[in-house]
Amino acid sequence: PTGFVFHESRCGSTLAANALAAFDPPSNRVYSESAPPIAALKHCGENGSRCPNGDVSIAANLLRDVVYMMGRTDDPRERRLFFKIQSVGTRQIDVFRKAFPTTPWIFVYRDPVQVMMSHLDHVHPERSNCVRPRANPPTAARELVEGTGRKVRDLTHEEYCAVHLATICNAALSALESTSDPTAATHGRPVNYNDLLDELTTRVIPRHFNVGPLTDEYRSNILTVATKYSKGRGELAKQTWEGDSERKEERATDSVRRAAEEFLEETYVRLEGEASQEY
Repeated sequence: PTGFVFHESRCGSTLAANALAAFDPPSNRVYSESAPPIAALKHCGENGSRCPNGDVSIAANLLRDVVYMMGRTDDPRERRLFFKIQSVGTRQIDVFRKAFPTTPWIFVYRDPVQVMMSHLDHVHPERSNCVRPRANPPTAARELVEGTGRKVRDLTHEEYCAVHLATICNAALSALESTSDPTAATHGRPVNYNDLLDELTTRVIPRHFNVGPLTDEYRSNILTVATKYSKGRGELAKQTWEGDSERKEERATDSVRRAAEEFLEETYVRLEGEASQEY
């Protein structure tokens, strides 16, 4: 693949996928949260835990085969292949790195309170994507909670949402800070939601994903999709995109802020530190 997009969820990753698809449509194939890669990972368990002897290379080989099949084409114009992975797939980022050690990737993240409010700001927070997994929490979530001396069942909806997001961000941060892989800092880049469009057009696409300098046409195509509601379909796709960060901050409850500070703030600060490094 040309590049992978991992993300925290509710942080602008759909804009990233749309931009990748839009700048040179005949040449680019973009899979946005397509099911087969995650299905392959689930078959082998968390980071290959259900493979014989927990051998992560078996999971990596299966993932590599799936991606190969998805990348086959009979269109000679297609030259680039991008994948935006479901947010929970980030927890298995080591399998992706094992399968494709030289493929560049980014991790899109956002201010913790704003992400949490994007999930929880409705009348049934227990149905939020960041809360529903608590019925069968992954190992990473259980270990994170137990490290605080508590049990998952004792957490509020806000606290578990923060834990869920923290397991995703922690996995990305661990990959970025990996001391066993000297190429980790070269192949992986964190990108803050606040800087996403500028990063995509000036650094990520032309330099990190090795596309080369963007033509005026490519840049115009990206800016066009950036002005539309990224998740829109039908009439929604015609709506002009408007930022919502300020509204989310204003509506954030004290319980959301406390949970974000306890479980997400430290990782966010460290991701910001990684993002400040020069390419």
